[in-house]
Amino acid sequence: MLTSGGLFAQDGASEQTDVQEALAQSVNSMFREKESPYLHIHWGTNIFVDAPLNSEPQGADLTLRKAELKLSRRFGENFQFKVTGNYSHGKLQAGNSYLVYSGWKKTLLTLGIQTPPFSLESTSSSSALSLMEEALPVAALAENKNTGLNILKRSTNSILSTSLVFFSTRQDGILEPGRALVARYVYSPINFYGRENFHLGGSFSYRFLKSGANVELQTRPEVATADVFYIDTGAMSDGDNILRLGLEASQVKGRFSWQAEMLSAKLTRNNAATVDFWGGYFHVSQFLTNDSRNYDQGSGSFAPVVPGNPMGKGGRGAFELVFRASYADLTDKDIIGGRESNVSIGLNWYFNRKVRLMANAIKVLKTDRPGSEYDGLNPLILAMRLQWLVY
Repeated sequence: MLTSGGLFAQDGASEQTDVQEALAQSVNSMFREKESPYLHIHWGTNIFVDAPLNSEPQGADLTLRKAELKLSRRFGENFQFKVTGNYSHGKLQAGNSYLVYSGWKKTLLTLGIQTPPFSLESTSSSSALSLMEEALPVAALAENKNTGLNILKRSTNSILSTSLVFFSTRQDGILEPGRALVARYVYSPINFYGRENFHLGGSFSYRFLKSGANVELQTRPEVATADVFYIDTGAMSDGDNILRLGLEASQVKGRFSWQAEMLSAKLTRNNAATVDFWGGYFHVSQFLTNDSRNYDQGSGSFAPVVPGNPMGKGGRGAFELVFRASYADLTDKDIIGGRESNVSIGLNWYFNRKVRLMANAIKVLKTDRPGSEYDGLNPLILAMRLQWLVY
């Protein structure tokens, strides 16, 4: 719970209490760990095991998609610190590791390694995604984890989150060097008709690249059972800056929800033409049980689902059907990164708040990447995931 002496004035107390509770929810989402009896250290883990159900994509195999170990500790009333180690795609790397200060009125300050405030799906917990992987344009075009300072300010109707990125951390084998200013504004009224919420927002990122830096944008075909990238710009040399823009919207209405995003990235190069890339997706979800997606009103993102009737307590868990259509275009002028369009369906079985079984069918409608071995591919990819989340 966020606490601070004299945090809110009497005028507008109800409004400010709503904001306080929303921010408290956001902090709780950031620090989902079990308490250790030693040194007041909390811990948590997040494990994804993916398995192919057919031979696509080529080379698909049983994969430890992600294994995280998270440690955190509270200092006083307003400070919390978190460190995360992350094994992903066969690589060890730093996960979200930051210090959070929650003593300011309606505001959270976060310093450290974190996902910059860009894109609804990117800023949502990976354990909260309704399909196994992010949509094509999000994986290809959104900002990755970086080290910086973030300030999130919440009102009863909106969220403004801004970040100064000091330096980049290597994610998925790619390092995007330079400093950046990132901002995200979301219109998201608190307590929008009980179990419903409406979300409309936009993101902005301007990255100053190091002199002569290489930039690479790529995405897997929305599955990670094989380490292949159907569309990939390759290393684009002599970059000067990258401008990213995003639009996002979502709504949760009880069992039903939808979300959509459009993203773009413009790379300015010193001795070559400026190139533009873009993409978008549309996603719908329907629970078959009396459950709902878990929208975090404090941060304007999604957190893991908590079934109302978990297995082991007389229930059968929660069942969710999902559909998504996505498109990404990484080709412009001299860069032939390729274009890809997919449709996906998924079935999720949430046993309880810790265990989920996912099954995905991804149909690659078309891959257009002349000169590449992936040009013209349109496989049907079947995969499943067992997810274990301890907090």
